[in-house]
Amino acid sequence: MICHINLAKSFRGGERQTALLINALSMEQKAILRRGSPLKAHIQKAKVQEISKPFWLHLPSLKSCHLIHAHEAKGAQLAFLAHLLYGTPYVVTRRVLFDIKQNPFTQAIYAKAAAIIAISNAVAEQVRHQTKAKNIHIVPSALTPLCTTPELTRLKERFKDRFVVLNIAALKESDKGQLDILQAAKEMPDVTFVLVGTGPDEAMLKSKAPSNVIFEGFRSNIADYLAIADIFLFPSRTEGLGSILLDAMAAGRPIITRPVGGIVDLVDESCALFAHTPKQIVEAIKKLRHDPSLAKRLGQEAKRRASKYKIERLTPTIERIYQRILDENLAH
Repeated sequence: MICHINLAKSFRGGERQTALLINALSMEQKAILRRGSPLKAHIQKAKVQEISKPFWLHLPSLKSCHLIHAHEAKGAQLAFLAHLLYGTPYVVTRRVLFDIKQNPFTQAIYAKAAAIIAISNAVAEQVRHQTKAKNIHIVPSALTPLCTTPELTRLKERFKDRFVVLNIAALKESDKGQLDILQAAKEMPDVTFVLVGTGPDEAMLKSKAPSNVIFEGFRSNIADYLAIADIFLFPSRTEGLGSILLDAMAAGRPIITRPVGGIVDLVDESCALFAHTPKQIVEAIKKLRHDPSLAKRLGQEAKRRASKYKIERLTPTIERIYQRILDENLAH
């Protein structure tokens, strides 16, 4: 049995990817989640076990697992403890570019893992340089199948005759660069900037935003927002990969972004415009607005590239990693 652990409180990109993988695998699986996790509603092909703090009290429930796949940091801690107690091999997926802690416990988690799955070259390089992990595999995030909803009709009417620049991200300026969006918006009062998401900097950003910036809060119907957007703007300062870009690419939106972290694994200048500063963002928006043929060409190439990231194409790689570990464990 493969046991997946994801103890996140919210449902964000990593949780979407956890659900996509579980639902694509055909083997016997169990998902161990934090009690009340919204991820539970998205899991279709695994038994779900909900646990509460202290999580280590639930270690006996991992004894029957043949392999554990930890999808975030607390899950990795639990997987490591299960390995110490029962010898169960484990895999850790690493999605972020925050510095890896150098304390002995965290370093041991990476050193003892049977495999580390990094979602981009940038993440893999970080793991190589900051840990003693032995088996590092690069497997990008998968494209999430998205469908529009009846809400799209209302959004089309609401934003009729507006040129819409869309950003979907957590409102965390240090990571996502939304102050650059606000600065660009001040220079372009005839463009509507729509920010979808919530986060710790929401109040600060709202206090600095000009009137042509609209904050939508958290929305699950992101396909509707992508459908009404003329441009997808993603000026992140750091990204493990930037999986929301896959959604924008699949929707055929022309993209303006920063070439940082794992973003460069997804897009290059054949399907996106790169901008480092608010001034460059303004120039890129004007370029796409005044050259519809360029916007269309970038969007079409982005959509073509997105097809490479379907979960059906990525799952066999994960299955091979699992099988190698299981075979090696059986041999011992």
